[in-house]
Amino acid sequence: MSSLTLIVSTYNSPDVLKLVLEALQSQTDQAFELIIADDGSSDETANLIATFNDTLQCIHLWQEDEGFRKSAILNKAILEANGDMLAFLDGDCIPRRHYVKDMKGLAASNNVVGCSRVLLDQTISQHLIDNDLKPHEWAWYKFTGLRISGHINRLLPLIPIPLGMFRSIMPASWKKIRGCNFIIDKSLMLKIGGFDESFTGWGYEDSDVAARAVFAGGKLRRGDFKATALHMWHHESPRDEAQSNLKRFEETMAQGRKKAILGLKKPHSPSQ
Repeated sequence: MSSLTLIVSTYNSPDVLKLVLEALQSQTDQAFELIIADDGSSDETANLIATFNDTLQCIHLWQEDEGFRKSAILNKAILEANGDMLAFLDGDCIPRRHYVKDMKGLAASNNVVGCSRVLLDQTISQHLIDNDLKPHEWAWYKFTGLRISGHINRLLPLIPIPLGMFRSIMPASWKKIRGCNFIIDKSLMLKIGGFDESFTGWGYEDSDVAARAVFAGGKLRRGDFKATALHMWHHESPRDEAQSNLKRFEETMAQGRKKAILGLKKPHSPSQ
């Protein structure tokens, strides 16, 4: 089985990151490398991570806070990663207890797989934080009441429906690849140069990765009903750069671009 590096991105959200780290230390499969990709958080985040050192070994990568530079810190994490497969999870997305096991089951050579998320509203998100609850341990049917009351947007992705070979046969779209929860063959990620750091601020850097991976010969695989994450409510990030990022992404699509304009900083061989 391929080795897995899980890269969790974060920025000044220690209360939510705590729930994520608690979920990771409770995974049914503990054979994974963990890297926290920190886009300039204060010491509170570093202090939180330190409290998990005895039960959850991780690499904490930090860069200066110079605005939204998620692509840059993720590229630093890619360079540090030792796993054959790279899973990316936002620090406001809580993985369920079989997340790592599911990700390993979805991963495949030369593949990129987008997994689902369930959005939690502000009320239930705050309730989880205030009461130190552990939603990663809940069976899917325990979310039924939250769906009926409108506190979550979907229930179906939480149901473990087996798809087997259909994951590779069913049509898949790069639009299903969201940066908050996906897995990619590391060799493929290196081939396309990682994330494009010319995308600054919020928007489209994940779509750009997915599109370049396909243009470079990578295959898309369906991640439905497995490794679904619980996406905590948060204020939207400023979207000042969204239009310029969209224009850059449209250029990628029009040109069939395979390599990041401003990508990984040092060369790698596919065998690394």
